[in-house]
Amino acid sequence: MTAGGISDPGLGAALGPWLWTGALLVLAVAVVIGAVEGMSGRAPRASMRLSALGTLLIAAFGTLCLSGPGEVTASLGTALGFATIDVRYDALSGVFVLILGIVGLAASVAAIDGLSHEPSSALTGMAYPVFILSMVLVFGSASGFAFLLAWELMALSSAVLVIGARPSVEHLRSGYLYIAFTHLATAALVIAFAILWTQGAGDPRFSSWAAAAAALPPGARDLVFGLLVVGFGTKAGAMPFHVWLPRAHPVAPSHVSALMSGVMIKTGIYGLIRLGLEVMGPGPDWWGVLLIVIGSASAVMGILYALMEHDLKRLLAFSSIENIGIILLGLGAAVVLRAHGLASLAAVGLVAALFHSVNHALFKGLLFLGAGAVQHASGDRNLNRLGGLIRVMPRAALLFGVGAAAISGLPPLNGFASEWLTFESLIGLGGSTSIPPLVRSIGLLAVGALALTAALSLAAFVKATGMTFLALPRSARVAATAHDAARGELAGMGLLAVLCVGMGLAAGAASGGLTTLAGSLLGGVTEPPTAVTIGAATRPAGSVAPLLLAVALLGVAGAAGLASAAGGRRRIVRRVATWTCGILPDAVMEYTATSYAKPIRLFFRRVLLPERTVVTEYHPGSPVPHSMRYQGTVTHVFESHLFRPLHRVAIRGAQLVRRLQGGSLQLYLAYALGALVLLLVVAR
Repeated sequence: MTAGGISDPGLGAALGPWLWTGALLVLAVAVVIGAVEGMSGRAPRASMRLSALGTLLIAAFGTLCLSGPGEVTASLGTALGFATIDVRYDALSGVFVLILGIVGLAASVAAIDGLSHEPSSALTGMAYPVFILSMVLVFGSASGFAFLLAWELMALSSAVLVIGARPSVEHLRSGYLYIAFTHLATAALVIAFAILWTQGAGDPRFSSWAAAAAALPPGARDLVFGLLVVGFGTKAGAMPFHVWLPRAHPVAPSHVSALMSGVMIKTGIYGLIRLGLEVMGPGPDWWGVLLIVIGSASAVMGILYALMEHDLKRLLAFSSIENIGIILLGLGAAVVLRAHGLASLAAVGLVAALFHSVNHALFKGLLFLGAGAVQHASGDRNLNRLGGLIRVMPRAALLFGVGAAAISGLPPLNGFASEWLTFESLIGLGGSTSIPPLVRSIGLLAVGALALTAALSLAAFVKATGMTFLALPRSARVAATAHDAARGELAGMGLLAVLCVGMGLAAGAASGGLTTLAGSLLGGVTEPPTAVTIGAATRPAGSVAPLLLAVALLGVAGAAGLASAAGGRRRIVRRVATWTCGILPDAVMEYTATSYAKPIRLFFRRVLLPERTVVTEYHPGSPVPHSMRYQGTVTHVFESHLFRPLHRVAIRGAQLVRRLQGGSLQLYLAYALGALVLLLVVAR
């Protein structure tokens, strides 16, 4: 590998390369220290502190890339004599590098205290900073070989963190499933890259692939785009390639889950924008329709499965699938609108996708860190055994509540702003007369899917917050052992909560700053929209001012508080226990997570295919029941009807190959002779 140079022709010529190099060096030192501390059996606090410093430098570097007109590039040399390893950080890279830095900083700070609850080893101590470093390289890779190298490094390091230091059977199965799906994604990308590489006269750089993609026949272009959707959609956790996500994210340590759900799955979104939108260029309507259909299915089914979950971290994992669906809706709308020359509306869709990627990283990182604090404090994450934790961890409950409100799309927080933009782009698609009626109808159906998703998301996070923190404890053990969250965990959560509020109030400036980037990716926008107030230039669905809305909400809340205080001074208030027909209130009288979700499970039974098991035990010789146990489950359609049959076919194929591999030297020679004869026949 030959060394190259670093250059930055624009803003930050002096600072950009130093920040990038400094971040990588700090993370490299964290790898070494993590290995040493892992071998000594101590929690790797020093490694986490260095990782926090490295991610702080990454956040500063991402801010510089996003705000500056120039690019930071580096040529790291040539591998194998032909494959260049080049990196290039522009404004698009800056968006994702920035969220990596912010969420990585919060996760690393939280882990300084949280890792005392997690087993560690030399391998896991090394894997965490390597994981962060690999994502920095993914977001900056400028050639196919460099991208695949960083992609594989990211996959393997995250798999080590999922499996853990002392893996259980569940951890091993989740890790192996994750590795299988991530290599399915890699296989699809390798084929797509090979086609573009060959068409580009053997040039591995993305900059040469745009012309190569334009020169491809329509069928080949469609094939490459489909492979990119499979490869990047699998990493993003979009349906139907989502099966690994709700298994891998819950078993990983919570700070790792925050990075995986908040940032790692966004590498799939980044890849779709960088290669599917920028390199492949404008395409037929079905490209965008495919993304809209996948996005609608992921959003609706993801949040439905989240509502059915009783494991807090699995609920959050399914919610990540829902939010990836929302991002794909905006991206799909941008692809369709761009194909019909509606650049201004297409920019709204792309801004919505980018803005929701940022927002989801913030509130999903916050919620996973909150789930980790709950698990560390109570020793449990089953919603049917939690409850009442607000009394012992009020600050964590408040911060978790901010994240729950943001992910539910409640104004004036950040989730509301990006969902509003997504609505605008889809309504604009459905109302444009220059688009074929069938495509417009799909766009309007996606509006309905997004509205349903927003309503179900609110129900899901009322369940998550209420069952975890409110009412009476549902388990005596949890009530006896629960304690407040550690300072590091609260600090990491607090950083992300403040940004959720800040990004919501400054949504106009934040999304408006993305319109220039969106315009450049779409080939120029003559009339860029002023997003949030929202969409002032196009106004397909009205506008909103988040700051004014926040002031109005605070005014209403303040007036209600004053009225309540004034009324309370004029009457005597008696505080007594809740009336329960003369019986003392007990935890068994409360709603459980199962009973809360049952009406929705019954309403969507045609989709969820629920199953239930009732076990009744009777007193000996008596028809009177002694106890009853009830268990309700739902069928995961893609897993049960698609991947399990494919798994059975793969196992049968492997068994057949195993029979052919008999260990006989004569048999292997016969195989070689047969292959030689076949080659001679074909070569004639």
